[in-house]
Order: sequence, then C-alpha cells, then structure tokens
Amino acid sequence: MIFYLLKWWYGRGFGWVIERIDQNMLNIGRTLAVKVLLKTWLTPWKQITTTTTITNFMQKTVDNLISRLVGFFVRTFMLITAFVWAICVMIFGAIWLAVWAFIPALIIILPLLYVSGVSL
Repeated sequence: MIFYLLKWWYGRGFGWVIERIDQNMLNIGRTLAVKVLLKTWLTPWKQITTTTTITNFMQKTVDNLISRLVGFFVRTFMLITAFVWAICVMIFGAIWLAVWAFIPALIIILPLLYVSGVSL
C-alpha cells in the first residue's frame, strides 16, 4: 500500500499540483483580461472620443489624447498587477512543488528524529 501511495504521490500527485498552478495562471489571464488589455492598450479609455468639427479640432485632439493617456495608464497598471500576481503564483507554486516532494520523506524522518531525541 505504501508503494501505491508513493507511486501516486510522485506520479499523478505531481501532475495534480502542476495542474493547479497552471489553472491559477490561466485564472489570472481570465480575471484581468490580459489579452484584451494588450489588444486595447492604446485605445481611448471607455471609448470616450470627441467628434471633429472645424471649430473644435484642438479641443478634440486634446480630449482624445487625454482619453488615450488615461486608458494607457489604467491598462498598464492592470498589466503590471497581472505580471506581479503571475510571478507570485509561480514562486509559491515552486515552493508548493518542493514541499510536495518532501512530505513523504518527512513522514518517515520526523518520527525517527523524535525517537532519537532531537529537539528544536
């Protein structure tokens, strides 16, 4: 039975952990709509634009430029947030994989340390 547990732990168990990390990475992309943010990075914020007439050309240019700048900064902030979140998921995922690999060994080592009288 122990061999079946170890076979699962280091086989399908590792696959399960990697799948969870992958799902978290996909959720970041879906939650923050990274593809949409990249496609619309320089478009006006909430599609707010001013129509052109002969008398308000400068007004239209300034309004559209400000709308694009607001959109650029908001989307950049969201993309940076997604990047930081993805880095955190990768770091904690690597830690989780490392801990996952050593848990069966700890089940054997910790009782041996206790019996031998090692204290922290």
